[in-house]
Amino acid sequence: MMISSIYLMIGLMLSLQSYLGLRTVLFGIVLPAESLQDPAVRAIRRNYAVLTGGCAFVIGAGACWLWLRHQPARGLLIWTAAILLSIIASGFTMWISRRSAQRLKAARGWEIIVQRKRAASLAAGWKHSAVLSPWWYSANAAVMALCIFFAVARWDAIPQWLILGNFLFNKSVWVVFILNMVQALNITVFLCYHVLISRVRTSLDPEDREGSLKKQLKHKRIHSILAWGASLLMVIFYGVAQGIALYGWKGDLLMLSGILLCAALFSVLFGVMLYLRIQGIDQIKDVPSMEERHWKWLGIYVNPEDPALIVPNINGFGWTINMANRRGILIVAATLAIPVIELILIWPILR
Repeated sequence: MMISSIYLMIGLMLSLQSYLGLRTVLFGIVLPAESLQDPAVRAIRRNYAVLTGGCAFVIGAGACWLWLRHQPARGLLIWTAAILLSIIASGFTMWISRRSAQRLKAARGWEIIVQRKRAASLAAGWKHSAVLSPWWYSANAAVMALCIFFAVARWDAIPQWLILGNFLFNKSVWVVFILNMVQALNITVFLCYHVLISRVRTSLDPEDREGSLKKQLKHKRIHSILAWGASLLMVIFYGVAQGIALYGWKGDLLMLSGILLCAALFSVLFGVMLYLRIQGIDQIKDVPSMEERHWKWLGIYVNPEDPALIVPNINGFGWTINMANRRGILIVAATLAIPVIELILIWPILR
């Protein structure tokens, strides 16, 4: 049930992709401000949302049918495959929409003068406290430590056979503490993301340096709070799952807590995006990364001339990696390795 809720959240976010980020950027194609009221521009955004949402609905319906009628024991595998298919479908519809935006820009004869002048603030350091202190993650680590303490203290009371959902496991050190390893991995990943946020370039508008500085610092702080809160909720959820398996807590609590976790994450994420749009914080332009030629298919940023490792995502929410930077390639590789590491952790149990 939880994985299907995650699929729904991801499907909605993919469908809303065209309405996120800079209004004057359409799938990586920079448009003039007067184009915002052009019916063709609105149609491209709408068509992407409808096509992506339709693909997600069809894929989700097929996954649900397989899950309920034929392979209920392989629900995790089915919904994971559905998520991957939806992302692939979204990439294909994004490519179609980008081509449409390019043709529209050429047909209208829109010419965009890329501004190259930018300003930097030497005061945008610790004085402004752009992000939360890393010590906030001590709360996350404390929850994990509490889970480990209770597991060690009540080791003799833990039954020999552990039940989690539809799975039955034989008691061992690995099985008892596997979710604590996942908690530690979660905290590490989000803490690294927190550090990356703190090092995002501050590119100011020469015409409004102080105003753009305040917006960018607020943008970073909101994202750091969001990352910390998401990490804490996930750590608590894994602790609840561990409690159900080890101490015989009510089994329905796992499904309920999973649904509440997904609902909370989606509600907060949607609320943050709405707040950023209302306040105009998501409309800040990072001057060095605004040239179309540096943005490739699926919003991949490749600019060897830009020393920045992380830049604002021109297509939507948050930031993205400069793939021309060697450190960027390492970060992407490490991100892709996370699910592999989790699979390695749980593989002895699944066998």
